[in-house]
Amino acid sequence: MNVQYCWHIRLFVSCFLALGLLSSPSASAEVLPGSDVFQGFTQHISAQIIKDKLAFAEADTCTAWLYKKMGKKPPQAATVEKIHFVPISQADPTSDCATRYSGLEEARDAFGKTQQRLSFSLTFFQMALVSDGDDNHAYSTQEMQDVLNAFSRTYHSGQSVDQYVSQLIGMFERNRPEMQFPVLMAGMQTLMDKGYRLTKADQTALNKELE
Repeated sequence: MNVQYCWHIRLFVSCFLALGLLSSPSASAEVLPGSDVFQGFTQHISAQIIKDKLAFAEADTCTAWLYKKMGKKPPQAATVEKIHFVPISQADPTSDCATRYSGLEEARDAFGKTQQRLSFSLTFFQMALVSDGDDNHAYSTQEMQDVLNAFSRTYHSGQSVDQYVSQLIGMFERNRPEMQFPVLMAGMQTLMDKGYRLTKADQTALNKELE
């Protein structure tokens, strides 16, 4: 192979690299958000929903038990969607209500707070589903940018899967303690303004969390 021919080969490859038709090793190593990020984020929220459902069911059960003990009829409560969750960790779920709560008012307060926490986690889960715009159980770069921007966060390309997941989970955990519904709903509205919608697939996934 003569020198002139080798020079033409090098020039040909250089042109392809410049046009982005061939990838350099460093470019191909960049991690895109993808399915691992979506799964990591939604599974974290789902795990919290399970905890919230348990806490809500316990408070609900004890509130009803205390009303019955006092000979009163509990008021018609507004439920979070339609929850069918029943804890099976103990034979009698009312066995420690008297020790867990000092009285009806404390039980009612716990009922209200656990209901709100569960509602917040479910709504955040809904947001995570909605932000997967094409329902492929993976976040594209654009979807990742949109969901972070909706919560005033900045997307940084080239991060690891763990870093992306940590950033999304951080969004959830920062807002969960105080149940920042205004922040969550504002983020949802931002996504809606960009064309994101709750799809039939999203609703099916959300219904599974309510079982």
